Parts: sequence; C-alpha cells; structure tokens
Amino acid sequence: MNIYFAGMCIAMLFFLGISCLISRKVKNAEDFYVAGRKAPVILIAGSMIASYTSTGMFMGDAAEAYEGALSAMIVFAGMQSAGYILGAEFFGRYLRRSGAMTIPEFFGQRFCSGKMRTLSAVTAIIMMTVYLLSVIQGVGTLMNVVTGVSYNVCIVIAITVFTFISVVSGSRGVLITDTLMAGLFTVSMLVAVFFIAGKAGGWFSTVAALARAPETRALLTWEGRPGALYETGKDNMIWGISYGIVWCSVCAIGPWQSSRYLMAKDEHTVVRSAPIAALGVFILEFFACITAVLINALNPDIEQSSYVWIWAAMNVVPTFLGVILMTGVLSAGISSATTFLSLIGSSAANDLAASKGDKSIKIGRCFMIVASAVVAVCAITNPPAIFVIMQLGVAAAASSWMPVAVGCIFSKRMTKKGAFCGMFAGMAGCLGANLLRSFGGVYLPAYLDPAIIGIFCNIFAIVIGSSLTKVTEEEKRAKEKLFEMPESECDPAAVKKTLNWSRFGILVGVLMTAIMLVFWVIPFLTA
Repeated sequence: MNIYFAGMCIAMLFFLGISCLISRKVKNAEDFYVAGRKAPVILIAGSMIASYTSTGMFMGDAAEAYEGALSAMIVFAGMQSAGYILGAEFFGRYLRRSGAMTIPEFFGQRFCSGKMRTLSAVTAIIMMTVYLLSVIQGVGTLMNVVTGVSYNVCIVIAITVFTFISVVSGSRGVLITDTLMAGLFTVSMLVAVFFIAGKAGGWFSTVAALARAPETRALLTWEGRPGALYETGKDNMIWGISYGIVWCSVCAIGPWQSSRYLMAKDEHTVVRSAPIAALGVFILEFFACITAVLINALNPDIEQSSYVWIWAAMNVVPTFLGVILMTGVLSAGISSATTFLSLIGSSAANDLAASKGDKSIKIGRCFMIVASAVVAVCAITNPPAIFVIMQLGVAAAASSWMPVAVGCIFSKRMTKKGAFCGMFAGMAGCLGANLLRSFGGVYLPAYLDPAIIGIFCNIFAIVIGSSLTKVTEEEKRAKEKLFEMPESECDPAAVKKTLNWSRFGILVGVLMTAIMLVFWVIPFLTA
C-alpha cells in the first residue's frame, strides 16, 4: 500500500463516518429524499459544484485540453456556467414552489399525467445510470493508476463507499459530504495549479513559451491543434458551442443539478446559490483545462492524456500535496456518484413504485443497491471510456428534458401529449444517433452532435403532439399555480437581498471574462 492509497482510504473512512453521524437525523422520507427542504445556500451551491465536478473533468476535459482543444473546452465551460443562473431563475424556483419530492413528480403534476411522470423517471434513471458508469470507471482508473491496486478491487471499494453514503444518510448526507468534498478538491486543485505553473517556469512565462514555440502554439489558439477533436478550428468551435448549449441545458435542468433546488429552504436560497455554483464550476473547469495545457511544457509526451493530472500529482507537486490532490479528485468522483445514486433511488421509489413514507425509504435503498451492483458489473466487464460515456449521459439529459422543462413553465400551448412525445423523441433521437455513430460507422459533423439531433427531435415532437391535442383546464390550473408566489417568499428584506444576489450573477460574467483575459488571452497575445 503506497501513501496515495493510504490518503484515499483515510478520506473515504472520514466521509463514511460523517454519513453515519448524519443518518441519525433522517426521520422520514422528506429527510431522506429532499433533506427536509431546509438546506442553506452553501450546501445547495456546494452540492451542485460537487455533483458537476467529477473524474470526467479531471480525466476527460483536461485530457482534451492537453491534446489541443482548450478553446472549445473553455467555450462550453463559459456557456454551461450561465446555465446555473438561467436554470435557477426560470426553472429552479418554480420547481421548489411545486413542493414535489422529485423532478419526475413535478412533470407529472404540471401535466396532470401519470404517464408523463413515469416516462420522466425512466429517462432520469437511464441518464443517471449512464453517467454513474462514467464516474465509477474514472474513479477506478484513477485509483488503479495512482495506487497500483487492481482496477476491479478499486471499483468494488469505490462503489461500496458511495453506496453506503447514499443508502445510509440519504440526500442530507449527500449534501453535506458533497460540500465537504467540493471544498477539498477545489482548494487542493487551486494550490496545485500554481505549484505546477511555478515548476514549469512561472504562469505567464510558460504561456509565452508555449505561444512562441511552433509545435505548441496551436494549444492556445482558438483553432486548437488539428485532430484534438476535429481536423479544423471551425469544427472545434462548432463542437464547443453545441456542447455549450448542451451543458447549459444540463446545468439548468439536469436532474443531478436542479434536484438540489427541491432541497433548498426557500426560493431565495435557489436564486442565491446559482451565482456561486456558476463561478465555482467555471474556475474549476478553466484551471483544470489550462493547467493541462501548461503541463505540455513539462511533459509533452504523456502516453495516456487522461492521466495528465495524475502525472502532475505524482511527479511535479510535493508528495503531501499530491496525496491531497489525488484524494480531492477521488472525492470529486465519489461526490458525483452519491448524487446520481441518490436520485436513482428517489425516482425509482417515488415515481415508479409510487411508494410513500418508511416504505419509500426501504424501496429506494433497495434500488440504490441494485443500481450499484449493475454499474459495478458494467464497469468491471467493459473497458473504461470515461469521456465518451459521460458525453452520452449529458446528451441524454439535454435531449429528453430541456425543451420540455422550458415549455412546461413558459408555453401556453404545450399539452401533456406534446410533452410526452417530445421527451420520448428526444431520448430516442439522441440514443439512435449515438448508436449510428458508435456501431454503424456513420460520420456525424460537429453541428450534428447526437445531443443536438435529440433536441430537435424533442422540439418537433412537442409541436406535432401539442397541435393534435388541446390544453385541458386542469393543465392550465397546474401551470397557473406555479406562478402564484407563496406569502412566505414575499418578505421585503429577503426579496431585496435576493435581488442583490441576482446582480452578483452579472458580476460572475465579468469575473469569468477577467480570469480568461488575465490568465490566457493577454499573455498569449503579448507573446
């Protein structure tokens, strides 16, 4: 057992202990599934950051940037950050107002349709199971490479830990451990970022050196290095913009993000947490990717580009910091996994099994254990494909949910039939396009990503389905009810404070621009 494995084991035991303590406060189904609807801003924002940040960012996104797709990665990172603010304002607060236990339940209430609730639950379980597989493969690969322990053993250890946390402490435990993990990997990564830059010769000097050298200049240009994603800079940017749209949708309405709003203590908490999550996610994504580019100055020949951060942690930073950093990346993966697993259990128990009370908790826990076992088998029997599987999960979320989520709030013409057809067509279109690309050998240009195809299928089906049916009076009342603000949310002091937080959302855009200018654009152009 090496020091990295020891550090990871200590961290996992710590989080297991925390979850055991929290489990004592779980009294009923509302505590287990929505944290008693009492979560403050820090826990909502921390959990959203943690559930987004996983091994997919450190081992998938960073690898693409290391190979030469920095610009495309930063474009989608900026666009997705806007999704938090848009989602909180135009979806999250209505979701919280509904009083639903799950997002599928919200869709069922909004369209007065049990079929809509069931379809939402099925699509949610599919997309979260796929994403969970990506995360666990990343965690297993990370532990295997860093510690030398067998990949299969690492998979079993990781699944045992996050299953225990989710099953024992429920959403309350997930929120608290997520926030602690978010703090750990954020601090450790930012400290490591500037230490790596110092070893490379200083941040601005390294950027200048890479910009001046013909063989590395493309790493920092808008076109990127040919072949990193696509052969041309134009296609790279089209991919970045299209995936920016997809990730903006996911951060706005994706179940592992927007479900946090159901746990907020009020609507003001929903709106206030969004700018923090947006800025936190952008900072992590930006520095994870651009530091991967700087590592080219230290080692341009890392054989497995997904190991770029692992190589830096084990060869560049001091051992103590490397242990903390790798433990932080592990925590990022486990925090995402606990969120996905918790949501799989809640959707299965509340929306498919239609159980309530203590029985709901028991059924949810059983579904979590079954889902963990299925994912473990898939992870062990299939080679890791972290970035590809992650893209599939994200694409499914945007394709099936985004148009329906927007329409259910703002459309007066969308009917339950249109919503059902749209969600089904979006998921089918996305999965079909992915199957054609992966197994049918069909080449899809950058502007026809499976997620974009799925979104268009969704919108088309909504229009057709809604045109053939009429909105019922029951559906009209359900929609109108979402716009009735409860008296408890109308306190003038709270409203004024929330408006100030909304203005901070504008400042977030300014800060993101400043970070890109200072750490990338200006030093590159100067060089």
